[in-house]
Formats: sequence, C-alpha cells, structure tokens
Amino acid sequence: MKIFVKQSIESKISDVNNLTANIASINKQISALKVKGIESNDLLDKREALLLDLSKLINITVISQDNGIVNVATSGGTLVSGTNSTSITTEIDTSGDINVVNSRSENSKYVFKTGEIKGLQSFYNETIVNYDDKLDTLASGLIKDINRIHSEGVGLSGGFASILSTNTVSSTTAALNSTGLDIMPTSGDIYITVINTSTGEVTKNKISVDVTTDSLTDLQTSIDGLANISASIVDNKLLIKADSGYKYNFSYALDPNPGSLGTSTVSVSGIYSGQSNDVYTFTALGTGTIGSTAGLQIEVKNSSGAVIATLDVGSDYTPGNIINVANGVSLSFSGDAITSGDTLSLDVINDSDTTDLLAALGINTFFSGSDASDIAINPDIDKDVSLIAASTGEIGNNTNALRLAALQDDTSAIDNTTFGDYLHQIASSLGEEASNAYKSEESFTALETSLGNRRDEISGVSTDEELVNLVRFQQAYQASAKYISIVDGLVERLLSSFG
Repeated sequence: MKIFVKQSIESKISDVNNLTANIASINKQISALKVKGIESNDLLDKREALLLDLSKLINITVISQDNGIVNVATSGGTLVSGTNSTSITTEIDTSGDINVVNSRSENSKYVFKTGEIKGLQSFYNETIVNYDDKLDTLASGLIKDINRIHSEGVGLSGGFASILSTNTVSSTTAALNSTGLDIMPTSGDIYITVINTSTGEVTKNKISVDVTTDSLTDLQTSIDGLANISASIVDNKLLIKADSGYKYNFSYALDPNPGSLGTSTVSVSGIYSGQSNDVYTFTALGTGTIGSTAGLQIEVKNSSGAVIATLDVGSDYTPGNIINVANGVSLSFSGDAITSGDTLSLDVINDSDTTDLLAALGINTFFSGSDASDIAINPDIDKDVSLIAASTGEIGNNTNALRLAALQDDTSAIDNTTFGDYLHQIASSLGEEASNAYKSEESFTALETSLGNRRDEISGVSTDEELVNLVRFQQAYQASAKYISIVDGLVERLLSSFG
C-alpha cells in the first residue's frame, strides 16, 4: 500500500512541476505581448486553466503583476516567480514520513495545507502508519501466542533428530533478556523429553533458566549436559541434536515413568489440566504391599502442601489399575512393597516452556517473522506439514491442536479482546473512515461546483446574457439603418427642390 501511495504522490509532484513550468512559460509570452501593447486573452485563459489544475493538487496563492505576469506561492515557498519555476520532489525522513522538498535544497520543505498531495501525504504518514501499527500488533500477537503453543507440541514423527533455531541473538554471551529477541523471554523452566526410538523409553528433563544472567552459551551448555542429546551454537543460533537411536521434543505430556514409590513401579497417564505447573508429592501412609495390605493408602500433596487426594491402594486395589488423582492426572502402581514415609515427586505441567525461549529463539515454531511486514509460515513446515505440532506425542492425541484452536476464543489475546474481534475492529474503523471520506468528498465536490458557478457568474461569460445583447445590438443596428435611410431620402428631396 505504501509503495502505491508513494508512487501516486510522486506522479502528482511531476504534474505540479509540469504545471508550474508551463505557467512560467506563459508568463514570458504574456509579458512579451504586453510590452507591445497586445492583450492575449487566449494565453490568459490557458494560464487560468493551469492555475485551476494546480490549485487542485496543492494550496496556492496567486499574485498578479502590472506586466501581466503572475507569481505563484504555496506553504513553504514560491513555485513560480516571473518567468522562472521551482521544481519540487519527495524525500523519506528518518521517521519514515514522506515530505515534499525543493529539488535543489532538501532543507526547504513544503507543508501543503490542502490539495490532493496533502491528502495522499496524510494517508501515507498517518492513516497507513496507524493501521500498520494495528496490523503489527495483531500479527505479533498471533506469532507469539501460536508459536508458544506450537513449540510445546509434537508433529507426526513424535520428535526431532535435529533443530536449528530460526532467530539469532545479538550476543551468545550476553544475558538472554538483552540479546535483541523479538519475544522477551522470562526466567523459568524448559522441559525436554528424550525418547529411545527402539524401546520407547521416555526421559523427561527440566532445565531452569535465569534470563537476567544466563546466556545462549549457558543454555547450550545445560542442554549439552543432558543424556542422549547435544547442543551447539551456529551463527548465533542454537542447534539441538539427538544422539543416534533417540529423538526429543518439548511436550508438556506427563512423564509416564517418573520412578518408584518404595519398590512399586509408578506409571502416569492423562493430561494435566491445572492452571499452572505444579509438583505432586506422593507419600506412603503405611507399610505393606500394594493390592494386598488392607487399608494401605498414599497421600498426594501439591507444591503448596495442600492434600489434593488420598489414594486407596490396599487389598481392594488391583495392581496396574488406573487411579484418577486430580486435574486430569492418573496413575497406576505395581503390586510391590512400600514403606511408610516413602515419597515420589511428579512434575505436573501444562506449560513445558515457562521462559518463552522456544518461541523467542524460533524452535519448533509455526510462524517466522515478528510483525505484519514479515510474518510467514516456518519454511520447514511449509515443506513438510507433518511437522505441524498438533499432539503431545501420544498416538491419536490432538491436545495441542485444540489449544491452538482455542486461541480464537481467547479474550485476553489483544487489548482484552480476541484476535478475530480485534481484526473486526480494524476493518470497521477503516470502513468508517472510508465512509466519512466519501461523504466529505461529496460535500466538497458540491461546494466546489457551487463556488465555480459563482465564479463564472462574476468573471465568466453568460451565453444567455450575450444572446440578449446580440439581439439588442441587432435591433439598434436595424433602427440606425432605418434612420439613415430616411435622412438620406429627405436630403435627396431637398436637393431636387433646389435643382
């Protein structure tokens, strides 16, 4: 849009230069004829038409001289002085605004008050910028929110062998919150799940990051220290690779094998539905064998120390059966011994990257870019749609796709409204401005017509009036001719009387 408007302004600037050059040329012709005492109405009419065309493009002040010449000035300087004209051009200043300046001196700026060029300048410098800002807000919000969710999901392959981040940092040794990333990261945790592709064994790892002190190099070192994956830095980007026979992802799926409670193996399933990440601690309340000892129980507390469930795993429990704990978390126990006081901790998460570093660095993201000017689908996904992270990793799971779809109803997305409503507001506002502009155009066109008619009444030629005058002159001529004929007859008679 800006390119089109800029081209329109430049085209009309060219028209202004042609008009002022022609006015100066006619000035020269009129002045030369004036010296000889000749009035050239044709040239005067032609110059008047040029001045009218010029006044539609910019506001002008016309100053007439005794020698028949007119000078033309506008806001910022003189465009026609006698037989000379000043050409103008455009420039883009440091703030991105388009200005009109003297072709010979960029320090001489013309600030038009009215006219087509003024309207186009306002559209370029104000209206487009305003809507560009709104579209940038919409696009950057979409990029951040969709990439945050997408980066924590898993595609059809269930994980990655290698990923190179798409965004670069300004420094690999500076604190992550000062490296020029478009999405500002925060301190928190990143969970990386490593999967043995042969056995399916899953290992969930947590890396804590302080973005005020940790650098990309520190993050790379932490990831590189995990088993069966490695990390390196390539051109200020983070490269994460899985060892042969392994793959990894950043899923918020629960750790299916968190360990043992006593000698009982614990298996976890479900999707955590709590509002924020938490840690559940399982504590044996008695000693015995799960599934055999009557009254055997396990207490479950959250990180605040509140009891959220008490599980009966005594003689009424069949080892291996799934027990619902809370907030979508379920688990089962093998029929082995536990001792009072035995504990097991389980990270329950719905956000596997509380730092936003995955989205900020561009790891497993759906979009590339930062705003409306460069938003695009990640080139890797564009080539291979199986990389769309719709799942948390389990077969048939579409939890992440549902999270992505739910963004359309998220009223906290932008200015306490949804993305769709925000876009509707932009369209409505633009439509209202267009309607008002159209009404203004109609009003000013009517006013222009009225003023033009009034001008013609004062300075123009009325056909009806001239026809009346023509008839009147014709009648006067006829009367004069009749009078002369009568006088001529009388003279002849008088002369004949003396003859």
